[in-house]
Amino acid sequence: MLAKRFHPDKNPQGQEEFKKILLAYETLSDPSRKYAYDLKLKYQQNAAHGTKQAGKKHYTFEEKEMRRRQYYNEHIKKYEKMTRAKTQHAELKKNYNEYKYILFATPLAVLLFLLVIHFATPSHRGTTLPQNNPPTTEVTNLKMGDSPYSSYFGNPVYDTLANQTLTVKNNTGKDVIICLFSNNKFLRCSFVRGGYYISISQLPNAFINIRYSSGYNWDPDYELKEVKLYGAFTKDLKFYESEEIELTTVNEITLINGLNQGFKEIDQKEFFRKNKLQ
Repeated sequence: MLAKRFHPDKNPQGQEEFKKILLAYETLSDPSRKYAYDLKLKYQQNAAHGTKQAGKKHYTFEEKEMRRRQYYNEHIKKYEKMTRAKTQHAELKKNYNEYKYILFATPLAVLLFLLVIHFATPSHRGTTLPQNNPPTTEVTNLKMGDSPYSSYFGNPVYDTLANQTLTVKNNTGKDVIICLFSNNKFLRCSFVRGGYYISISQLPNAFINIRYSSGYNWDPDYELKEVKLYGAFTKDLKFYESEEIELTTVNEITLINGLNQGFKEIDQKEFFRKNKLQ
């Protein structure tokens, strides 16, 4: 279209434009000339673009490689720092949990140990009572919980299944020896100082009766001539016996000076009888 428009035969003034058109046609129709023209055009464009970005810094391959390595080194260091911080936090948390477990477990273990000792011991020895009567001051070689008459009445009986407990408080102002029986069969015997109490556990779930002797100055060589037995209080010696007591309803007895309610005074033979036939 342009060749016809600017042909000298039709447009005498278009001779220069017609030459440009012919030159462009020859360049485009010849691959080698077209390639050379494209290179020249690209070079001119790059030169113009380079002029516009003259203020921007250009890096060589080595500089770019160094910058890339520096970037990755900084990234790796940052990652290692974060990983180390997480590891330290996890270790601190683990140590804290172990320390907290120790703090919690130690008093619990001590409490369990004390509970085992408590329930494994048949009676509590040496516990004082809040009372008006002062404890006895006479010297005795018996200790709280001793069983001076077990060798006479027989072996003590422990019922771990029923595990009934009877607490006897000694407010008599004297020392006493408590003997427990069920159907006149011997169960347990314990010494209780004046002003103290004792808890006798592991008793059967049955009716029992209490016999106790009271007095001062226990002497293991003192002879009870009526029963031909050695060992008794040498001063103010007396013997008592209670009515039957049901442990499921009564688990505490307080002995006072004088005759207690539900008790009667008895003699040596009655106290030391082993069954109803004696």
